[in-house]
Amino acid sequence: MVKRLSKIFKFSEATKVENPGVYNMFWFMGREHGATKMMAVMYEYEPNVEIKRVHYHKNRESAYIILQGEAHVHLNGELHILGPHNVAYLSPGDIHGIVGSGPEGFKMIKVWAPMEQDIVYLEDGKVVE
Repeated sequence: MVKRLSKIFKFSEATKVENPGVYNMFWFMGREHGATKMMAVMYEYEPNVEIKRVHYHKNRESAYIILQGEAHVHLNGELHILGPHNVAYLSPGDIHGIVGSGPEGFKMIKVWAPMEQDIVYLEDGKVVE
């Protein structure tokens, strides 16, 4: 018999992680929830955030799903301003990242698979730890 780990819950029940002055992150799908192949979080970014670091993944696919506000997304050398109902699909090897937020901040859901950590950070085009 297959053990079912399916679950229905509210965002307010997700585990909250704070990064003061930048964002609050709410984990609602990960290993601690029984997921084995993908992860998902919701971010609430503060207004007018600026971030210099971008990154890429060797094997991971991701999606940024913007729910409200304005997200500034770097994708392969281009800046994109995304608003509600925009989705950014990110394939392995794409250099990407949230590099800022608009005057009201923004809220988004991020999903990715596989779960394994394979992130390489870049700042000013150079690999950083």
